[in-house]
Amino acid sequence: MNRGYTTPVTSITEKDFDTLVQLALEEDLPIGDITTDTLFSKEETCIASLVAKEEGILCGLAVIPCLIQKTKTDVTWTNFLEDGALLNKGTVIGELKGSLVGILKMERILLNFIQYLSGIATNANRVVKQFPNLLILDTRKTLPGYRKLAKYAVYTGGGANHRLNLSEMAMLKDNHISKAGSIQTAVQMVRDKNPGKKIELEIDGLDQLNDAIFAKPDIILLDNFSDLDTEKAIQILKEKAPGIRIECSGGITPEKLNFLSKFDGIGVSMGYLTHTVKFLDISLDIK
Repeated sequence: MNRGYTTPVTSITEKDFDTLVQLALEEDLPIGDITTDTLFSKEETCIASLVAKEEGILCGLAVIPCLIQKTKTDVTWTNFLEDGALLNKGTVIGELKGSLVGILKMERILLNFIQYLSGIATNANRVVKQFPNLLILDTRKTLPGYRKLAKYAVYTGGGANHRLNLSEMAMLKDNHISKAGSIQTAVQMVRDKNPGKKIELEIDGLDQLNDAIFAKPDIILLDNFSDLDTEKAIQILKEKAPGIRIECSGGITPEKLNFLSKFDGIGVSMGYLTHTVKFLDISLDIK
């Protein structure tokens, strides 16, 4: 099962979060840390362990060296695990050594990135483990600037990536179809102007299904279909158009996933993976 409609986000590099790290430092340290700068000297050193306080999936470690470099302090980082590792309560993820002042100043920013991305990875992993026969897809419902990081976290947790952005693939909705005049015309116009790009077509009723099949998009999205109509549509698609991928979306609940899991291999897109996320409980224990 391919875990993505286009190229999945299987890794992140400094260019994906460099600006975010810089903004975080400017936000948190506009003129320094008055508490730390008052109470500690620049000569003091420490060891700080990054420790999981609950079970989950680790994600976001690549941000740490970038953060250290931008703070320009004498601190080194050693990771004991890699992204995607299963964390248990008490698992030591890695260790910072060096300037106590430097570590205290980067502590909250470091934790914000790691806790947030690990929270998304854990959220995705929980759903994927419960419904392994479905392609659990993310959406573009992400915080501005965090899109690639959030999708990387979903992938790290075992989920799949929908399109990264509006440039990667086309997604035709009712307003696009209305402008074109018909489903067939809309699909053909996009195909003619964007050869090689995948086309997804969203429909919101069974009455559109035959036209959708005739237009031959790469993916047909069943949006807010009832259980009964979903079952009918999937049966028709598998019989008449086995080459077209099927996706379901719209207010997907655990109950809906239970129902959809009887259809092997279909995609289910869930904004819940990234927009309803709890930070994973991870702390920096300073010695």
